[in-house]
Amino acid sequence: MVEAEWTRIATLDLSTARAQVAAFAAALAAPADPVPATYAFTVFSHPDVMATVAGLATERSAVLVHQAQDFVYHGTLEADRHYTVLVDWKPHEGRPDRITLRGRVQHLRGEACETPLQEFRAEIVLFENRQETP
Repeated sequence: MVEAEWTRIATLDLSTARAQVAAFAAALAAPADPVPATYAFTVFSHPDVMATVAGLATERSAVLVHQAQDFVYHGTLEADRHYTVLVDWKPHEGRPDRITLRGRVQHLRGEACETPLQEFRAEIVLFENRQETP
């Protein structure tokens, strides 16, 4: 089976401004320093990402169900910085009712590295609630 290609959704700015990080941490009842490990995942709620995923669901008359997520960390985020996050998606191999979202946090400008600082994924089910009519 040929693996599906990733389709770019957006290249986004992720701010780790202390006030934003503190609000996120408070919602988790977690400390804001250091920046919580899952903070970058918030880019998935960006309007460009949501519009793309909602469009995929609409094509199938489906609703979105967040099934799973995973994270790989090669480094931590620093407070009061701006990071670039590449967000893309692909269909799930063997399951036409599933997609995978991926975010890759790039290192700060000037830091050359082939591996992203952080990578995270969300497995999304495009749930089609079909009711049979009598």
